[in-house]
Amino acid sequence: MPLGSLFQCIYEFKYIYVFEWVRSLQAPACADLPVCFYNPDIMKTKIRLTREQSREQTRQRLLDATRILFAAQGYAATSVEQIALEAGYTRGAFYSNFQDKADIFLTLLRREHERIMGELQAVLDEPAPEGVQGPPSPDLLESRLLARYARMHQDTQLLALMLEARLHAARDEAFAPHFRRFREDLLQAVGDYARTFAQRAGLTLSMSPEDLAFGFMALCDGCALHRLAGSPPGDEDIERILWAFMKRMAFEP
Repeated sequence: MPLGSLFQCIYEFKYIYVFEWVRSLQAPACADLPVCFYNPDIMKTKIRLTREQSREQTRQRLLDATRILFAAQGYAATSVEQIALEAGYTRGAFYSNFQDKADIFLTLLRREHERIMGELQAVLDEPAPEGVQGPPSPDLLESRLLARYARMHQDTQLLALMLEARLHAARDEAFAPHFRRFREDLLQAVGDYARTFAQRAGLTLSMSPEDLAFGFMALCDGCALHRLAGSPPGDEDIERILWAFMKRMAFEP
């Protein structure tokens, strides 16, 4: 058994033991104790986790911690120990799940890719409003996509993360090809989505899906840079600009 997994098992055993001891004291005696020592629902959740679920939970918490730390202080300034501490685990738990910081960074970028594409897919999957028969109309699909795109610049933590990835790729020859492949995959996915969206909505795109994907992502990144630096225009104006550009470039050839 990996050392990190052993520590996790010991921790969970101690957690259950303390919980049972506290419960034996009766509720009035432990009213001021933190809820994590006292909440049977939490304990039921932990006990029900399979080994695979527990490992996946550990990975996701490590990824969440990495997202926060890399965006706030950068790749180079963040240590493996800081990531593990932020996530609430040991250094061994980190190395039981990831090879090194580059490995967890690339895994995090792929998770962000999946999240972004999942949100875009939700635009297509969302049904028509209640009381409306059939699939959503092309106008409704267009409106939903425009609204989603116009808000993408607001995730400043994601922007900081992407900037950090670009900077690290420019400085690290080993990391660069992996990041380039990630960007190519993202552009390809967005281009495929543009093609699928146009077919679903019965629209004719003004340029190739690949060119649209590059233009949209570059424009959104640029607007987000202004927001990250606190420069004008404000959020409402940025949303208006992104909405107008996308509508003009994609839907009004």
